[in-house]
Amino acid sequence: MRKHFLTILIAGLAGVVFSATSCDQAESTPDPVFPDLVEKTVAAGETVELSFNANQAWTVSIPAAEAGAYFRLTDGSTQSFAVKGEAGDHTVSVVVIGKPDFENHGLTVSMTMGDRTEVIAKITLPANERYLSISRAVFNADKTDFATGEDGSYEYEQIAADSEIELIWPASISLADNPYRNYMLVDSSVEWAVSEKTDWISFSPASGSAGQTVVEISCNLSDLSLEDDLIGEFTVLGEGVDPTELSVKAASAYGLSKFVGIPEDKVLAFDADGIYQGQGGMGPFYGNAVSGEEIVYYCYYSKNEYAPAMPYKTGTSNSIISVEDEWTDGAGTGLISRNVSISMPLNDSEKPRTATLLAIPSSAAPDADMLLIDFSEDGMSTVIKPEYQQYIIATCEQEGKQSEELGCVAGEGFDGVTAVFEEFPTSFEELDPADPDYEEIAPIIEMGGKAYRVTYNSSDAEGAELSITGEYGMATVNPYGTTWLYIPEYDPETYTFDSETFSVYMTGNPDSPETVSKGSKASLRFSSSMSDTSMMILFVKNY
Repeated sequence: MRKHFLTILIAGLAGVVFSATSCDQAESTPDPVFPDLVEKTVAAGETVELSFNANQAWTVSIPAAEAGAYFRLTDGSTQSFAVKGEAGDHTVSVVVIGKPDFENHGLTVSMTMGDRTEVIAKITLPANERYLSISRAVFNADKTDFATGEDGSYEYEQIAADSEIELIWPASISLADNPYRNYMLVDSSVEWAVSEKTDWISFSPASGSAGQTVVEISCNLSDLSLEDDLIGEFTVLGEGVDPTELSVKAASAYGLSKFVGIPEDKVLAFDADGIYQGQGGMGPFYGNAVSGEEIVYYCYYSKNEYAPAMPYKTGTSNSIISVEDEWTDGAGTGLISRNVSISMPLNDSEKPRTATLLAIPSSAAPDADMLLIDFSEDGMSTVIKPEYQQYIIATCEQEGKQSEELGCVAGEGFDGVTAVFEEFPTSFEELDPADPDYEEIAPIIEMGGKAYRVTYNSSDAEGAELSITGEYGMATVNPYGTTWLYIPEYDPETYTFDSETFSVYMTGNPDSPETVSKGSKASLRFSSSMSDTSMMILFVKNY
């Protein structure tokens, strides 16, 4: 009986212990606490951080099929479809590794703790919008070229379907296979291509991928009509977008003239001899003209500062510009390209001169030269009429004649002993009043002229040489008719020299020398007029 009681007591205590142990385990395993649901739309390359505080071991996962090539999970070290960890604060990131296409891509992110799983994030990579828009380059105010922004790139304006794109020969294009052109900006999210185009229209490139593409639209000169405008059509196709149908216009070549090769600043610089200072400086300016008809060239300039500028046809006596155009009758053959040269004659004046050159197709040329200009109200000035300013091709600038300063240089025979050459100061204040020739020299120096003194101390000096620099009007011997001052190169009747270098004898002609007393003086006075002495050479015989 006692043994049976002990058995029952031990079994009861064991049950109490088991029951207490079971209650402790149930109370130490809390229910999992999941973070709030995150819903987000993402872009390519974006990362979504999911931060949470887990109250027990956890696993975060994404479906491999759903993630595809667009999403991955990362715990900061590796990318995969599932990451796990222990209880505590954690951050798991969803990385967008794919690029958008034209479908929506969604991802569900799940978290598992214990025997429970819940969705903690829904992420969407949205589909790209399908679009295709066309813009055309904007013309400048004069429609001679395309407008540009501060960075020098062309400006564009968006156009709708059925719009027209006009081709021009822009001033920035000197000469090319297809100078007639415009530019089209294709902005699309899909691949595109030009289709169903008219034969004479060229596209470069004619297709492209998503993004912005600049397309050159052009036509060859040989395709232009001399009478009628060319009208063509083309279509731009893109996958999943409506076709864009557009037209192209190329104005007729009637009245078209282009001068190719003119510098960008449109200035042709010539020296006083009429030599163009570009292209090696060997002669006229050489360029190229393109037109469907003969060109009439006009020179517009003022003959002097007191007269208004007037237009003259080149080749006439009043024109200071000459143009040689190799035009041949090209009726019915389209545009003709040929060589052209531009030149200016010798400028005898020391003043520079400037003239404007116009090249006007014969069909647009005025009936009279004067119809090119408008006079000011007072009649003292003129301006080229607006309708003809588009035909200005260049400004021709010519230097004035550069005259060498008049002077004298000692040559052979002047050794500083038997023959002495002296140059007086050119400043009046520096002249020595005590100089024996001061009274004769001073007036010339005071008027801005030059003076020299040549002294012969021996018969060995006879025939010593001098040279004249620069140009002079005349040279007279003083006293007039002096014969003992003999200069073989000088003509006393014309008061001129036949050579810049001349020899001087102070005893007359060597073939019949004269007796000349020591201290005799004579002079050569170089003048630009009868009363204006600009240089004097004083000769002194001192033996």
